[in-house]
Amino acid sequence: MKIAFNGQRLAGQPFGVGRYLQYLLRYWGEMLTDDETVSLFLRQPLDPDVKKMLDPKIRPRLLRYNGSGIPWENMYLRRPARKHDVLFCPAYSAPVLYRGPLVVATHSVNETEKAAHTALYRQTYSRLYRHNARNADAVIVPCAMTGDAVADYYGVDRAKIHIVAQGADEAFRPLNDPETAARTRRAFFGENRPYILFVGSASPRRNTPMLIEAFADLRAQGFPHGLVLFGPYKGDVDIDALCKSLGVQDDVIQTRGEIEKHSDLVPIYDAADVFVHPSENEGWSMTTTEAMACGTAIIASNRGGLRDVVDGHGLMLDTPSRETLAEAMARVLSTPDLRRSLERRARTRGQQLTWHKTAQQTLDIIRRVGEGRI
Repeated sequence: MKIAFNGQRLAGQPFGVGRYLQYLLRYWGEMLTDDETVSLFLRQPLDPDVKKMLDPKIRPRLLRYNGSGIPWENMYLRRPARKHDVLFCPAYSAPVLYRGPLVVATHSVNETEKAAHTALYRQTYSRLYRHNARNADAVIVPCAMTGDAVADYYGVDRAKIHIVAQGADEAFRPLNDPETAARTRRAFFGENRPYILFVGSASPRRNTPMLIEAFADLRAQGFPHGLVLFGPYKGDVDIDALCKSLGVQDDVIQTRGEIEKHSDLVPIYDAADVFVHPSENEGWSMTTTEAMACGTAIIASNRGGLRDVVDGHGLMLDTPSRETLAEAMARVLSTPDLRRSLERRARTRGQQLTWHKTAQQTLDIIRRVGEGRI
């Protein structure tokens, strides 16, 4: 079988979806049979470290284009993909006029929340993603909530929707190394200071400003912790100005989240006292999965994909607000028995979610579409 793989999201700094692509490719190397090959279509040269991990049966094909991914898919990808048994598009979008066997991965349908995206997004990307999901022979989603949204909001036949939970790599585990934890804390704050952690692209949809406000209330109660926002900020709220107005400008560290390799996140999760994800709506959360695999206590919104990710193994907030977030953080940080219980529960859940399982289930669906069994 010849599989065409839309690798346009491998361009640039890889975050959630880019990591998803990398892990699928890594584990597929040990799963592909001798008569299976993958053409990995790219619009930018592949990162050398990613290229080194590819099995010989996964063959990069550069269709160079300096613009964005959607024009590239339609101008460059569509025709060569048709020479394969099936096209896999792992990040929402596919060539609009593609008419061969097609599998699309839809990780979230955040536009169901009115405040999540602009009207322009709803008239462009939302329509495109709806078309792609309807046109696909199979749509892979990470959880039941996203599957329901794909069916109800996009109008996709539920028989075409397949739930494949996303996992954490085997490198994500508790380190049990106080020296490494202390070194990680000093790297952020210049001292061995405990901290609260969020990893990912921060934004108003993910309630980042609310988290900062709740953290300021926590500091006012005398807690010594800092707050680390590990990832770029995408929103119209001036984070620096907000921190200054709350008097926590020296207590909040916000970074672009750039690392040399993904496993560099392990000591960052491990050194945190608690991981907080207060998002309004997530299709899934790879970073929450990784934090749980590292045995970090979790506080999360009891909404959307976060409910499925945590699955009762964390402290869940039905109505995230400044007050409920501050109360939850204070409760976990001031109650050692509760924190230890949350750490054990997080580790249990993290061990249930693996990339090996994700990659195998995904490849099986692609095979069935390529063979005409779906």
